[in-house]
Amino acid sequence: MSSLKERNVAAKQTTASRDVEWVPSICNFCSTVCNVRIGVKDVNGKRTAVKIEGNSNSPLNRGKTCARGQAGLKQTYDEGRLTTPLIRVEGSKRGEWNFRPASWEEATNHFMQKLQEHQVQPWEMAMAGGWTSCVFYMPLALAFAFSMGMPNIIASPMQQCVAAGHLGNDFVTGNFNYHDEVMADFENANYIIFSMTNSGVAAASTSRLVRFAEAKKRGAKVIVLDPRLSELAAKADEWLPVKPGTDSAFFLAMIHVILRKGLYDSDFVTKHTNMPFLAVEHQGMVVPMMESNEQGYPTAFWVLDQVSGEVRKLPGYSNQNTIDMDGKNLLPALEVPKGFEMNGQKPKTIFQYLLEQTAKFTPSWAEQETGIPAATIERIAVEFGQTRPALVDPGWHGARYDNILNTRRLQSIIQALVGGIDTTGGWLMSGEYREKLMHFLQNMKEGKPTPVLGLPGMQFPLTAAGRFFDPSQWQHGHPSFAMAHSMAEKAAGRTGVIFPAFSDYGLEEAVDGKLQFNGEPYRIKAILMNAANPVRHMYPESRWKKILTSPNLGVVVAIDILPSDTTAYADIILPNQNYIERDEPFVYGAGPSPDLAITTRFSAVDSNPNAKGTADILFGFAQAFGGLDRYVQTISEISGMDLNDLKKEIGKAVKGQQSFTQAIRNVSFKQHAKGLGMTATKLEQTLREKGVLVIETADKLREHASIAKHLPVPTPSGRIEIYSLMLAGFVMQQGYQPNWDPGLVYIPPHVNQERKPDEFNFIYGKTPTVSYASTNSNNPILMTLSKVKEDEFMGLWINPQKATMLNIKTGDTVTVENLVSGQKAPIKAFVTEMVRPDTVFMSSSFGTENPLLKNSAGVGTALNKLVPYQVEPVVSAFRSQEFTVRVTK
Repeated sequence: MSSLKERNVAAKQTTASRDVEWVPSICNFCSTVCNVRIGVKDVNGKRTAVKIEGNSNSPLNRGKTCARGQAGLKQTYDEGRLTTPLIRVEGSKRGEWNFRPASWEEATNHFMQKLQEHQVQPWEMAMAGGWTSCVFYMPLALAFAFSMGMPNIIASPMQQCVAAGHLGNDFVTGNFNYHDEVMADFENANYIIFSMTNSGVAAASTSRLVRFAEAKKRGAKVIVLDPRLSELAAKADEWLPVKPGTDSAFFLAMIHVILRKGLYDSDFVTKHTNMPFLAVEHQGMVVPMMESNEQGYPTAFWVLDQVSGEVRKLPGYSNQNTIDMDGKNLLPALEVPKGFEMNGQKPKTIFQYLLEQTAKFTPSWAEQETGIPAATIERIAVEFGQTRPALVDPGWHGARYDNILNTRRLQSIIQALVGGIDTTGGWLMSGEYREKLMHFLQNMKEGKPTPVLGLPGMQFPLTAAGRFFDPSQWQHGHPSFAMAHSMAEKAAGRTGVIFPAFSDYGLEEAVDGKLQFNGEPYRIKAILMNAANPVRHMYPESRWKKILTSPNLGVVVAIDILPSDTTAYADIILPNQNYIERDEPFVYGAGPSPDLAITTRFSAVDSNPNAKGTADILFGFAQAFGGLDRYVQTISEISGMDLNDLKKEIGKAVKGQQSFTQAIRNVSFKQHAKGLGMTATKLEQTLREKGVLVIETADKLREHASIAKHLPVPTPSGRIEIYSLMLAGFVMQQGYQPNWDPGLVYIPPHVNQERKPDEFNFIYGKTPTVSYASTNSNNPILMTLSKVKEDEFMGLWINPQKATMLNIKTGDTVTVENLVSGQKAPIKAFVTEMVRPDTVFMSSSFGTENPLLKNSAGVGTALNKLVPYQVEPVVSAFRSQEFTVRVTK
């Protein structure tokens, strides 16, 4: 029930806006996917969007929306909108804006002609998608790649965020995409620590901001580790200006203190983690005592029962450690007595081994690494350990350093040590993730397969990306170019990358003709981009311009709403509908909301008749490739949609009776309605009225489906893994490297430590006005707001100590030079005490070049003009801050 105040406000809005129709939708201005309402009215005989506001029915953003979301309607009416397919004028070069209008039929035929002209084989094509493509169209993109024999997808969020950082958390909890699967329960936490993040609360996520605001109202203590006084740090009780890239040292010292002072949640650690498991040392590594099946999955572990003093065997996959393989109760010991032996060996518990590993990670040691006083580190560790509930924010953007996965993993370990996984005031799992996990476990019990898109947490990338990595999964016998490149690097005696999921790793080599697989050239000759802007947001700019202008590329296609910098490098540009204009082809879960809820978009205004939705574009390509039936079959296989229903609805679309988007939408509504015991018509009516349907509240869900308490997680053991079995597997396969140490290790940032006066650490971040430059930066409202703080938002932050020494003042144009790669870029200086003296900061929000984007072109400096191509060896995450720069006037 809404409150009386909310009903009065709603009544006033209705009275004042009788001619406004409110259409439910999902915001597309960042990956938070807030539920919104689009206010539409008749303007000169045309349905026009006039207002965007939050949807009060939403359990996610709770009726709130940020300035970026409210300004979203300006994208719809941007004068730079792409309004018709475009084909590059014969003789012009990629990078030049020289296109001629074309029909969809001509553009599609031109694409097919280019593929034939350059004899492009299926494995010689790559798809590139931005976050919009990944969040909303993954079912269609994956199915398209699988069915057309294309083992190459480049998903820009992976190297920047989802794999680059999140995976560190995933090794502990078994999740995959923390943006969608985990909500930090700020509003019920009494102690909160943030590290290497500003955007998650202050520059992207309204759903997290509304919860953080409640935490501040309640008086929660907030600690922020950040080399600069960011918007989030300004709201903290304590700002700790940590030395860039050393946050993991801070966390290791916290673990040192928490373990030695007994501040961990003994009950949770004993019952739901792998800390009690018995292990031995082998060739310098800690190895759990376990049994495995032929596939390498654990089938049993051993623990010492505190009560009987007996060694007991636990199931290999379970959520708890208190029932052995024979169904008998026990209470595992976290420590074995001195002199304990088993089968001629002297095992210890993982708890004991990790206690030993943390011995050297004292607060005094961490002070030398981080620059934070030892007394401060110890005090915060004690406060955190003594305060319940407490949480470490799981983080937002990843990348940055070689140690990012380790840093995020240490955060998760701390969260687990205090029992804060899926608990009030800790990390709450989303309703959608919880539902997927329950279905997966039920299917496992019944011996049924789970469709790829229904797999929970880490099960999804291991299965989906694993298919791209395995040559035997493809009729042509080629893995992804990223895996082929990793294989080639390892064959040459170099490290390579273990899990380059949906990565651009090796793309340059494949386009240049330098990549080999099985003794034959592995080339990429065609790239199809959907809502991707790699020229501006992948690293570095020069690399992607070189790739896209290569004569070896036979054809480049860009699907977009606006003429991004990357579209200038296409041969064919296809105009996309934006989120206000389109019906969505699917019913979705409500993002990271802890409540189990579903939502979708409804078209609020008519789109340009020459613009198409992504679903219709991909189905059109499938028809042109002669693979429509395979495409439909694959969508059914990976999504679980009924194949007969799909064939029926797609058949109508082929006959021109409806769009392909509507065809998929009809099946999606029918599928969800069936599960809810209602008709598809009733479900559509409900969602059209409310925008969101809450199926089960978080509180009710947690009564029977709490992670760890009731359900195992998608880690190899089903437990919360303080010691990572997945990383241990990497050691067995690849040999030891600190990046995949399954225990506790410190990886320092690889930057020059002997500095000259004009040499600095380099860091970057988002501004509150521009969460994603691809969707936000040309917005006139947001650009106006950005220019109000032009110095802060577009300048290079430099501390006055160094600025005075270098004779630099605010507003001076300075040159920033990357001392690893030699890249240089001009930028205006912003002199401020709000950044460490040894560090400079710039925003990642600006630097657009295409003059057709009249509000943003030429404004600010592009981050990727300064960041070189460096990746770490686990998932090819960008090491986008792992260098120093020289600043000169």
